[in-house]
Amino acid sequence: MIHLRSAGILWVALTLMSSTIIHAQTKDGPIKTIPTRQALKPVDINSASEEEIAGVIGIDRPLAKKIVQGRPYRNKAELVSRQIMTRDQYDKLKSSLVAKQPAKAKVK
Repeated sequence: MIHLRSAGILWVALTLMSSTIIHAQTKDGPIKTIPTRQALKPVDINSASEEEIAGVIGIDRPLAKKIVQGRPYRNKAELVSRQIMTRDQYDKLKSSLVAKQPAKAKVK
């Protein structure tokens, strides 16, 4: 009998705790998630703003500024050959970056 009573008290306590947790999460609205830059499409180092480049995880504002100042790039590997990034930095970030080339004007 004591075991049944203890189990009942435990069940009521767990039910109250879980409803309190759910209420705390929904009281201020839904829980918001912030997407990370690496989960999104790659950033174009030839056209993105300094803020967009700094949004890539692993790139701080000073590095983003150096990238913008070094434009244009023929390819993203030039970040290493021009010594804007180290090889280790580049290897970690290369999947988040692209270096698109401007469309060539048609000659008539």
